[in-house]
Amino acid sequence: MKKKTVHVRKSVYDLSEKEIANLRKAFRRLYKNRIYQQKAGILIKDGHYMRNDMLFLPWARAYFADFEKALQDAVPNAKPVITLPYWDYTSETAREEGIPPLLADPYYKTKKKGKKKSNPFYRAEYEIPLYTFRNDAPNNTLLESAFISANKAMEADDFVTFGTEIYVADVQSHMYIGGSSANTNCTAYDPIFWFTHCQLDRFWDQWQKQPAREDLGAASMPNSVLNSSLQPFSNDEGTTLKTTDVLNTENLGYTYVD
Repeated sequence: MKKKTVHVRKSVYDLSEKEIANLRKAFRRLYKNRIYQQKAGILIKDGHYMRNDMLFLPWARAYFADFEKALQDAVPNAKPVITLPYWDYTSETAREEGIPPLLADPYYKTKKKGKKKSNPFYRAEYEIPLYTFRNDAPNNTLLESAFISANKAMEADDFVTFGTEIYVADVQSHMYIGGSSANTNCTAYDPIFWFTHCQLDRFWDQWQKQPAREDLGAASMPNSVLNSSLQPFSNDEGTTLKTTDVLNTENLGYTYVD
């Protein structure tokens, strides 16, 4: 696989105003040309999201990298390069305050005095004329449960156990958000999906980089998982990705700050 330039994925809490503006622009452009709906629909058609599916994490990593590339293509001259941010819903801030305003508010203020614009991270079109929706009053105790589940997953000795345990935290985040997010037929259409699932990928990355796993956890993966194709995703040469191609996030052009 051709070596890529590596960019850093950041927390939604740490984005600069310029990064937020470019990300909003990218989402709007994907909405306008319907690429967003196409990418969201991949989860329904090809998604590996079941608890007993050991491709859950590798397939999702390829999926999010594909979406990130679409964002970058939407605003090709953005500086810094657009990356997919994560919302760590198990963080202390999240557990105390809930969904951050960047993702939760229907509108945001522009630099023009008194003017507001619709927030592209708040909702998206599912099927004309339907839009995604969320719980009006999310139950923050579900985030406490997700925090416990994620910590338990981090203690796993092998990939299969980790995947099973982190899936619980992922489900709890879906239940917390509710609405469209709680329905597998439309969950990927809600913009918050990409931010929470970037965090899912970060969980795996953190587990992979623990001192006991110099091979990024490959030794504890069944061969059937390591050699499995991650359709419909491919590399720059057009070859279908396999799990071995996505074990190291830098092969996909990104890393996390921690």
